[in-house]
Amino acid sequence: MKFSRFISTENFARAAIFLLLISVVGAIAGDWTDDIKKGLIGFWIIVPPLWLWFEFCFLFDRGKTQFSNNFEKFKYGQELTRNLWLAISALLLLIYFGKVPGV
Repeated sequence: MKFSRFISTENFARAAIFLLLISVVGAIAGDWTDDIKKGLIGFWIIVPPLWLWFEFCFLFDRGKTQFSNNFEKFKYGQELTRNLWLAISALLLLIYFGKVPGV
């Protein structure tokens, strides 16, 4: 069983959605300390952009991403993902700490 078989955009998206649900439900229903909340915010601020970089540098050429045969569609998909990542980060900051940066 090769590790590279599990590295794909679809698997990362599944894991990200699962962790996002845990982050949001846990923050609302659970009584988490600020350290746990800060750790999750750090995760959500750092990991998705690193994934986008990894996906572009290593997976696009190997055909392990959606639209690997069309760079414009791939780039558009990454732009949409970036915008979603920014919205999720702002939402988590609002849920966890009751404030959004810059407001």
